[in-house]
Amino acid sequence: MDLRLLEAFRLVVGNRSVTRAAEVLGVTQPAVSAQMARLEASVGFPLFVRAKGRLALTQEGASFHREVMHALDQVERLDRIAESIRLGQAGRLVVASHPSASISLLPPLIARLTASMPEVSVKMINRTSEEVRALFPAATIDIGIAELPIDIAGVDVRRYRLDCVAIVPKGHALARLEAIGPADLSGEPFLSMPSERLIHHRIRAAFSDAGAHLNSVAEVDFFSSICAVVASGGGVSIVDRWSAEMFAPLGFEVRPFNPAIPYEIGVLISSDREPTKLARDFLNLINETLSK
Repeated sequence: MDLRLLEAFRLVVGNRSVTRAAEVLGVTQPAVSAQMARLEASVGFPLFVRAKGRLALTQEGASFHREVMHALDQVERLDRIAESIRLGQAGRLVVASHPSASISLLPPLIARLTASMPEVSVKMINRTSEEVRALFPAATIDIGIAELPIDIAGVDVRRYRLDCVAIVPKGHALARLEAIGPADLSGEPFLSMPSERLIHHRIRAAFSDAGAHLNSVAEVDFFSSICAVVASGGGVSIVDRWSAEMFAPLGFEVRPFNPAIPYEIGVLISSDREPTKLARDFLNLINETLSK
């Protein structure tokens, strides 16, 4: 059905006059009358009657008018949504990330995004770095975040490096120090990342180089879980800065760790397709946060 006829119909009903509707449309009165005749022929029933010299809807016309108003509202909503998508203010964003980013880095960024753009729909996929790297080539994922190294065909990687920090329970003797090193943690019950993770070997190398004893009492998959155990007084550890900031209110002290132990992640986007405006804006938000 011709939308122009429906829009003209809405104006005729709203103005209760073909003449005034024609003035709004900037056309002649006979042109609008012809449009109404075409619309009546299309629907197969009369839309108007003349009552005491005024134009009035038939019962069928009134029922049809209600549906037309709803349909045109939906069309206008589509126009608004299309404009929002062009401006990056609406649409769907799918982000697959490893747990540290999903739990600590992304939540405040997602909150900022959805608060400023209510039309945006976000899906967060929380997987290990290995699973993110395997999943990412899927066309349904806009952005991936995983620990380095990353070498995937058809994927561009933005690399970021952040220094890790030491965390100790509240009231721990080491909390008096402004910075903490391997010698300070030597022999302390230490919560380690699994040996499959690069950060595990970097921490072990730092202790070995300093001649310190890494007393690993447990291997824990997630930095968030390590933070919770440290807050409970179960040991000390070295974690990424986002997790330390996110979970410090649980009850532990955060200190710089020397020598610097880098925690490296990659932000993945497809090199085979152009990211949406929404994805580009979120990438900029991630870059702004990680570059501070």
